Amino acid sequence: MGIEVKARVSERKLTKKKMGPPMREHSKEPIKRLGKISEQVLSGIVQSIEAAVVLHDRKLKVVFVNDAFESIFEIEGENATGRSPMEFLPEFDNSHREAIISRLENTLKTGKRSRYHEFPYCSPNGTYRQLLAISIPIFNNKNEITHVMSVIHDVTRRKELEKEAVKSAKLSSIADMAYTLAHEINNPLTGIKLGLSTLYESLGKEENIKVVDSVMKDLNRIQSTVHAFLKAKKKPSQMKKEGISIIAEIIEDVLFHLSGQLDLQSISVDKQLHNDDVYILTDRDGIHQILLNVLLNAIQATPENGKIAISTNTIARDNKPFLCISLADTGAGIETDKYQEAFRPFYSSKPGGVGLGLSICKNIISSHKGFMELESDRGKGTIVSIYLPVICD
Repeated sequence: MGIEVKARVSERKLTKKKMGPPMREHSKEPIKRLGKISEQVLSGIVQSIEAAVVLHDRKLKVVFVNDAFESIFEIEGENATGRSPMEFLPEFDNSHREAIISRLENTLKTGKRSRYHEFPYCSPNGTYRQLLAISIPIFNNKNEITHVMSVIHDVTRRKELEKEAVKSAKLSSIADMAYTLAHEINNPLTGIKLGLSTLYESLGKEENIKVVDSVMKDLNRIQSTVHAFLKAKKKPSQMKKEGISIIAEIIEDVLFHLSGQLDLQSISVDKQLHNDDVYILTDRDGIHQILLNVLLNAIQATPENGKIAISTNTIARDNKPFLCISLADTGAGIETDKYQEAFRPFYSSKPGGVGLGLSICKNIISSHKGFMELESDRGKGTIVSIYLPVICD
């Protein structure tokens, strides 16, 4: 990188302060070596930082790039050296490329640092990034601008986190409103159900009984939705250390609860539940709700005479042990671009669906410090994998 570090000693000051005889020729050698060491140190610093560093000459031709440049821009350094940004940057947006040139030219003209310039970038390999750049003038000993240095930060992840924070704030607000609404609806629902139950015994005609039965079913459906809101808003239950056999018990409970629907559609269930001697921290009610939601979705997606496979196993993810609960159906599957949508509150692909099931499941699993994954092939079914951390003694 041809950067020369010079150290100058004022002979006038030395004479005035009588600090010793004039410097001999050989005594300048340490100063020259100091210049070389400084250049190595400077190069090491530039190569170690995560930001891309690009040095331009006065014609804006690139004379140096660091390793981070190649990583962020996905362009080999040799393909950028000797060329201007307009020549080596891919065709992602002419207005942004022109803004880059304008920033560099303005730094050359004014001799001042530029303002931070944020712009989107799409690499030759199609990777999208959000970048933040600043231009800094480089002067020689005569106070003349010889180069312009650009420092470019990849702020893609920061931008994603900012969006997530905004989304979380909006969802929190919606959840507060939903909780208030659910609480207000739940109270009169209980009164209506009690009133209908009292009238039920006095009804003589069969058609009237059928009407009341239908109304009770609708009320139960509404109340189930309301309870889902209320449970989602509650503070997490106290976690208990349990052997993984607790998961097998919960699965059996849920299957018993859904046995009527399984029989109605002639769906078979294949279980491979391991009983390893390991422990997890769990909230039984929360896990019950997760498995109930996921299995209900699987039943609704699976055609008659279909199959649902449930398995548990302990595996390692990122060198950490997890209990994996896997539920696979033979339904229609989910399109790849809908994976993330499936976890979004109020999104549902089912007619009349509320769209809270998987969203609530995701929140409960997060409270267990676990995570959930979806795998699906259109027309071949869906696999939902739930990962809960295993306690390490």
